Amino acid sequence: MKPRSCARRRRSPDAGGSRYVFAALLLAGSCLILTACGRARENAPPADWLRVEIETSPSTLDPRYATDVISSRIGELIYESLVKADSRGGFEGDLAQSVERSGPTRWIFHLRRDRRFSNGAAVTARDVKYTYDSVMAPASLSLKRGSLAALAQVEALDDATVCFTTKRPLAATLELATLGIIPAGTPAAGPRGLPPAGSGPFRLARFVRDQEVALDRNPWWTGSASPVAGIAFKVTPDAIVRALELIKGVGDFGENNIPPQMLSYLQVHASLRVSRFAGVGYQYLIFNFRDPRLRDLRVRRAIAMAIDRQAIVNSILARTARVATGMLAPENQAYEPDVMTYPYDPGAAERLLDEAGFKRSAGDRAGIRFTLVYKTTGDEERRNLAQAFQAMLAKVGIRLDVRTNEWATFYSDIQHGDFDIASLAWVGINDPHHYYTVFDSKMTPPRGSNRGYYSNAKMDELLERAEVEMDPQARRLIYGQVQKLAASDLPYVSLWWQDNVTVMNQRVRGFVPYPNGSWRSFATISVDGEPEASR
Repeated sequence: MKPRSCARRRRSPDAGGSRYVFAALLLAGSCLILTACGRARENAPPADWLRVEIETSPSTLDPRYATDVISSRIGELIYESLVKADSRGGFEGDLAQSVERSGPTRWIFHLRRDRRFSNGAAVTARDVKYTYDSVMAPASLSLKRGSLAALAQVEALDDATVCFTTKRPLAATLELATLGIIPAGTPAAGPRGLPPAGSGPFRLARFVRDQEVALDRNPWWTGSASPVAGIAFKVTPDAIVRALELIKGVGDFGENNIPPQMLSYLQVHASLRVSRFAGVGYQYLIFNFRDPRLRDLRVRRAIAMAIDRQAIVNSILARTARVATGMLAPENQAYEPDVMTYPYDPGAAERLLDEAGFKRSAGDRAGIRFTLVYKTTGDEERRNLAQAFQAMLAKVGIRLDVRTNEWATFYSDIQHGDFDIASLAWVGINDPHHYYTVFDSKMTPPRGSNRGYYSNAKMDELLERAEVEMDPQARRLIYGQVQKLAASDLPYVSLWWQDNVTVMNQRVRGFVPYPNGSWRSFATISVDGEPEASR
């Protein structure tokens, strides 16, 4: 929205694909893919519901606390924000019908007057103020509090008008206006409390952690709607089982959570439609800068050159990604292509480690220089990636101690800096302001998402200058310098930009993909007839 001016283990693709195809052929015709087929059918959602396969439960459905991908994507269906990201890298109105910049630090949002929460209450400016105040409060437990630090105050000028006042001119103000809005007075129940009402197209009907999330229609919704009466998100941790449930018609939809090696096998099933779209999801390695070994730039660069990213993309990911040069994908208008890159070169990596003083021990048959703790989840693809990293780094004398946990424990460890090295993904990066939240030295948890405790005075200076630069071209040039510095200094090792790959039952109609993988179009799709199983 433009404001108006106003006052894994490495193996070949064939070997990996054969393993998954064999597993599919072995199980596809059998009810063993379900605990009990009869009971599954008995408990199945109605035919006019969309059935979505997800790999893990959302950590929370309260928009004040949601920071993981699943929570955020489901939350977009329950909650509306003042503005939302569009498909072109900008913003468009959500609760706000229009936006005005009335001064260097003042932004006015005019609300739509037809929006109601799922409890029937009208959405007003007081609800917006309450939502933001509850996140910005000193006692708030929200990890989003740091990202809103630039806000001086949020005012309700009248029932339909909200004013943001920032502490300084802030180019990324609209990015701050994407927080899901809840009713005023909602208790501060904490991240795992009962989710509040929202004004989005759906409302929460049922949430059984580690099993399912069920959404039915918000009866007060006035926006565009489809015949879909509800959405059943089924938690299926095993990737092969997710694929098999799509084959059997138990699930209608899966996105970015099906083993890449199975995609060609799924494409031959007449009941399924497999689609691939360029995505902006960014996979990276993060370092813990509190470890003196990892503070050494030579070590970070050695790790970058020891990892054959193209081989991983070709094999484990079955070419469903592009090797990345930085956080912003080429589709982003602020993308800077002229940055330092790290081609696979284990010999150069060994020389850098020697220069850093980490020589191979003559008495150690394995020649291990040092050991790093690598944290990951139990997902099959995550384990395969860990094994690939482990094998590649072992070649240059770095041992990875791989520790696998379920998602909630893993994510808690990352938030608390309890790791040496890990691989994560950012999805939905829209504005380059994101660099500030992850690389500025003041944005360590709980203020922000600088989880590796990275600190560089030059990076801070660039990021803080970009925050107040209102001229779009000048701002883009600053972020070009940010990208060059990030590529040189390596707070992250850029791995790849993940394609968005969807597998849908043919009965699903009207799904519109977003580069960031959003599920917003679930609100307007249709499902025709009974779920169809492949035969």
